[in-house]
Amino acid sequence: METIISTIVIVACTYFFTRRKVKPTEQGAAGSTQPEASANIQQEEPPHTKDLCIELLKQLNCEVSVEEEDENRLYFQYQGEHFIIDATNESFFIDIWDPRWYIVPLDDLEQMSNVRKAINTINSWCGTTIFYTIEEEGQKFVLHSKRQCILTKEIPHVKEYLMALLNDFFTVHNRLREEIVPQNTEN
Repeated sequence: METIISTIVIVACTYFFTRRKVKPTEQGAAGSTQPEASANIQQEEPPHTKDLCIELLKQLNCEVSVEEEDENRLYFQYQGEHFIIDATNESFFIDIWDPRWYIVPLDDLEQMSNVRKAINTINSWCGTTIFYTIEEEGQKFVLHSKRQCILTKEIPHVKEYLMALLNDFFTVHNRLREEIVPQNTEN
């Protein structure tokens, strides 16, 4: 009989103390002075960024194709330029790529030097960055551009926002050409 009573007392005490520890937390959440937005963030559904991106690109009259090997890679043309966007439905961030938009032969050392100087100047002031790769096989110095940004439906005028981001790639193209011309005349 003592064993049964001891067991009941232990179970009751365990229940009482565990409930006592949980209650202040529950009360803290109920009587919390934190903004409701932080509570909503935990319960919010995924951002659906990839779906939003596809929808916006279609509104910009872009035909979007998805790579078979990587369903988060979107290919499209905007104003005649080939672009790639890496986007998932689990993150608010997207990467926009403008691949292979300027090529210099590897044997043109003067032009390569001018382009590298221009890249450093442009990358110091612009959100869209330029980088280069060297293709040994074709003996080419190839320029690409990239921009990482946030895309969410809560951004006011989100379609215009995406359009401005894409247009910035053309600004970078023009800026590179402007930087190269003075350097070519100096040399």
